[in-house]
Amino acid sequence: MNIGQLFHRVVNTGTSRQEESLAKVTRMVNTFSVITTALCLLFGAFIYLGTGKLDLLIPAYIEAGLFLGVLLLNAANKPVLASIAFVAINNVAIVYFSAVMGMLTEVHLLFLFLLGASLMIFRTRTLVVASIVVAVVSVIACEINYYHALITPMEMGHDQQFLIRWITLPAILLLDVATIFLYVRKLKTLNTKLTKATDEKTIFVRETSHEIRNPLNAIYGISQDLMMKVHKEERYNDIRPEIEHLYSATHNVLQIINNVLAISKIEDGAAHAIHPESFNIRELVSDKIIVYQYIADLRGIKIRADIAEEMPCYILADKNKLAQVLNNLLFNAIKFTRTNSLISVGVSHEGSQWQFLVKDQGQGIPDADLVTLFTPFKSGKSDFEGTGLGLPITKKYVEMMGGKITVTSIPEEGATFIVRLPLTVSEAPSPAQGGWMELTLHKGLKSLVIDDNEMSQVVLSNFLRRLGFTTMVAGSGAEGINKAMDEKPDLIFIDSYMPGLSGKDTLQKLGDIPALKNIPVIAVSGDAFQESIDDMLGAGAREYISKPIDLKLLNNTVNKVLFQ
Repeated sequence: MNIGQLFHRVVNTGTSRQEESLAKVTRMVNTFSVITTALCLLFGAFIYLGTGKLDLLIPAYIEAGLFLGVLLLNAANKPVLASIAFVAINNVAIVYFSAVMGMLTEVHLLFLFLLGASLMIFRTRTLVVASIVVAVVSVIACEINYYHALITPMEMGHDQQFLIRWITLPAILLLDVATIFLYVRKLKTLNTKLTKATDEKTIFVRETSHEIRNPLNAIYGISQDLMMKVHKEERYNDIRPEIEHLYSATHNVLQIINNVLAISKIEDGAAHAIHPESFNIRELVSDKIIVYQYIADLRGIKIRADIAEEMPCYILADKNKLAQVLNNLLFNAIKFTRTNSLISVGVSHEGSQWQFLVKDQGQGIPDADLVTLFTPFKSGKSDFEGTGLGLPITKKYVEMMGGKITVTSIPEEGATFIVRLPLTVSEAPSPAQGGWMELTLHKGLKSLVIDDNEMSQVVLSNFLRRLGFTTMVAGSGAEGINKAMDEKPDLIFIDSYMPGLSGKDTLQKLGDIPALKNIPVIAVSGDAFQESIDDMLGAGAREYISKPIDLKLLNNTVNKVLFQ
């Protein structure tokens, strides 16, 4: 057995029956124990040869023996006791050698070594704090002894003092450097694991989101289709409550999925971009209230808007993020207000800022809960299930837009969330939408839906027929290109994930065909991550819609593409 194999065997003493995280700590303690044992033996020998003083040799060899005892504790599967013993031995050694050698050497420099070792070898906060406190007390004791000379240092000649100083300093610096090296390596290992875990989480969220959005697209599409029918045809009045329940439930699920996706983007640093656009704030608030009124009706709740007359009609802001903020605050209010109560939404402006508030009539928020109100995954009890992500996302988005969110609560009267944002007035007009959902008809135009999911084909085709299109479908990219060549549609919709030719590849091939390259294409996919959106837009798509498809968004997107 060579020296390398022996060292490896000693360092791994006691790790055979331990889990990997504990085994790493044990190896670290063993490594430090081997290094300090070797340094004690060398230090003691050199000092004795140079000074002939047993007062330094014997304690150094005793210290080395105690560090070997640390190895025996790990061999006996007592890793916590071994770690405590390791730190205790070092602290006693610092105090002793500092006292007998006086100011010959900077023994207290070992504090850095003890600090790093404490952070690396202890897994509980109590032991870490206790270890650091003991190290601080040891250093203070050394300094007090330096100043007051409570223990008289041994007498040595000038040459002996010089010898001791230049033997101990390299040893101390070696321990400090070894500690820094191991600590940095530990941080790099943790960073690598965190990066890998984050990447795997992102992939999981993306794939799960895509798989959930496809079936949800069918449910949400059918619920919207039925809602259109019950609002236009009286013969469906007897099933109207059930359809409104279905619509509300699917909207709730969509909100949860969007929040999970949003928190994932925030954690990955992918949600920091702000995309301001001109829009009608009254229309946005009105649209959100119309949607959430159906959910509120389940509990007999009414939502009332109060928009100040002096509030500008058009403002410049990130409409998507602002819409999600409104979504989260309205849904939160519906969750926690009393049954048969009122939710108030107010919009006003003052100087260079504007604000909107959402006030409920619930039980109020306890003072203890206000502290963790914007902490992820902290959700109060209500009749509606939630992930506890809505308010943290809301706070993050508000801050990204340069604003601030505050909350006030009165017991038994309810809570009020107030969002204040910078006001930028816009003059750009935008066509207003009215009623539950007013659609633009495109009679005489042909559309082609390229999607391998049959249910997605059915849902989108039904929506397009409501918009007046004559619709064709294709189950693959190759079939879609052939149908486009034969039928020359006015508008093409394409899914990004398809077997064979992917949506991106199909887009590129369509762009290479002179007869088809000018036909506008809208990408429709269950993948709502920005990278996928950028890929499809970069490949030639005019717009990108995430599943499940919202009929009003589809209507507005089609108008934008055809009339721009």
